This record gives sequence, C-alpha cells and structure tokens, in this order.
Amino acid sequence: MPIPKKAEQRHAGFSILELLIVVGIIIIVAAIAIPSLLRARAAANEASAVQSLRAINSAQIGYLQVYPDLGTYACQLSFLGPPLGSTPVNSTAADLIDEQLSGGIKSGYNFYMNCTPPANDGSTGYEVKSAPLGEVITGTTCGTDNGRCFYTSYHGTLYILKGSGSSYGTAFNLVPLS
Repeated sequence: MPIPKKAEQRHAGFSILELLIVVGIIIIVAAIAIPSLLRARAAANEASAVQSLRAINSAQIGYLQVYPDLGTYACQLSFLGPPLGSTPVNSTAADLIDEQLSGGIKSGYNFYMNCTPPANDGSTGYEVKSAPLGEVITGTTCGTDNGRCFYTSYHGTLYILKGSGSSYGTAFNLVPLS
C-alpha cells in the first residue's frame, strides 16, 4: 500500500523543537569557547607588549650609538620612530622602531615613555610603562582588570608593574619578568 503524499510532506523538514535544540547546543559551545578565546587574546597582547618594550630598549641603545653627540636617550617614542614623508632620518625621527609603536599604541597596549632626571654627570635615563588599552598608568597607580602593566628603564630589565607608587619617589611594586 503506497504512502499518501500528505504523510511524505509532513516529514520533509525539521521541527521547531529540533531547531531550538541545535541553537541551544551552539550557544552552550560558544559560552565555553569565548572566555578561552578572550584569555588567549589577552595573553597574546601581553606577549606583544613585552616584546615591544624589548624593542624600545634595543632602539634606545641604537639611538645612543647613532647620536653620541647628544649624550642622552630619546625622551619620546616618536623620536625612535620613522620620519614623516621624505624627511631624512634624524635625532627626532631615528627610524629604530615601527610607526605603530612610536605612536604609543600597539596590540592592545598604550606605551608611555619619558626621560628620567639628569644624573650628576648630566646624563639622563628613560623609563617606559605599558598598560592595556582603556587603562592609564598615572604616577600613582597601575592596577587593571584588562591585563597586566609592564615597566622597563635604561637598566634594561623588564618588570610587571603592580600596585601604587611612582618610579621617581615611592617605588611601584616591580616584579621582574622571567
């Protein structure tokens, strides 16, 4: 006995219940995967920030070698970056780091650089702090929920910057990065 056409048509698609179950499973999988993805992205941004600080330290050494007559480190990130247009490389555009980093923002991090006060011999140092985008390192704090803050200076050691303080007066809680 042949099956009537109406019965065949009734079983041809998915029911609303089956579709809701599939959508529910997709939502559960996304809820599990998205936090892991965000943690991986934060870890990648932190690794990029650390590498950028190393690049700045290397660029500062290069700056001293290329411009020994100045006797000082570059006091602004833009001084280490590329020149604008067809301007030749000079002490205010040394072309030692990429344009993005010389602008102070790279891979989800802000970078702040300044010169330290002159020593007795007239030489200066520098310090660089980095914080996740949306966070600011003031002279008194660097605590974030968006990632860790980092610090380096002319001594070349990289640190995780925690707590409050100032590198000129009361020291930040600097934890060496291993």
